Amino acid sequence: MSVSKQTIRGFTLIELLVVIAIIAILVALLLPAVQQAREAARRTQCRNNLKQLALAAHNYHDAHSSFPLQAGTSLYGYSAQAQLLPFHEQGNLYNQIDFRQPLTIGVAFNPRVNPAVADVAGRILPVLVCPSESGDPYWTDAFGFRWAGGNYLLNGGSGEGVKYCSATTTDGLFFRGSNIRMRDITDGTSNTVFMAEGLFGNRIASATALVNPQRQMKRVSLGAPCSASADTMLSATATGWDGRRASSWISATGYQTIVQGFLTPNSRNPDVIHHGDIVSGPRSLHTGGIQLSMCDGSVRFVSDNVDILLFRNIFSRNDGNVTGDF
Repeated sequence: MSVSKQTIRGFTLIELLVVIAIIAILVALLLPAVQQAREAARRTQCRNNLKQLALAAHNYHDAHSSFPLQAGTSLYGYSAQAQLLPFHEQGNLYNQIDFRQPLTIGVAFNPRVNPAVADVAGRILPVLVCPSESGDPYWTDAFGFRWAGGNYLLNGGSGEGVKYCSATTTDGLFFRGSNIRMRDITDGTSNTVFMAEGLFGNRIASATALVNPQRQMKRVSLGAPCSASADTMLSATATGWDGRRASSWISATGYQTIVQGFLTPNSRNPDVIHHGDIVSGPRSLHTGGIQLSMCDGSVRFVSDNVDILLFRNIFSRNDGNVTGDF
């Protein structure tokens, strides 16, 4: 009686290589789709943050008959974001701030955080950070304190001429001592920006070379504050490069919490600072543009290729120009 033997055949090396190649191709095809889906989710969360902050501003206006107050002093004062805290469920944090005390103490232009508010000033708030942001939300100063930054910046105006200067009344919503009301937005709340996105700096306080125009500001020296126009500042020779952009959401200093429409979204021109004030434009890691919230509470996506004059118009509350679609 003969016994038949079954031969068990496995995969050949060529067949295994073919299967691996097919799997690699499928992964290569699927990975961009997965990344796009994740970025879409991050962008949606970013949009929701902007919406929540705009609605908080409306609630603030209902309670105080004006938009949040930007402090009258730049180095030592508190931002409008700090004033908004109780209107987006951060009342406990707000109650820890004694607004009668200065934010910083010590020598001007080299101040240190007031210990009385250090805990709040060093705290990251998720509602102020866009999930698409890959930069460092913290900046460590010369005294070793870690300031907490935020991606959503307040409308400081068109920036044209010297309208970037927060020490004067600009055509935006926020400047030193601002107390803007809905009735002051004569161009209409649906045509005027409330907040726009900005990227964190590279956190180097002083550098001799431009490495990344999206994350560094150009320092210029052009005499007294507010004496040079935005165009002059933009074309001036740099005295250094600063990476402290958006590194303190609680501070009223211009380059920390203010943005204008002077530069189009994600401009290749870096923002420019002079005596703490900034000439700037919104920035983000979203493909093709940035998001901003309007004074009526709506949130819009604006392309990098938007017309620059139209873009400046929507940052002005009272220039009388009709913006239309953008």
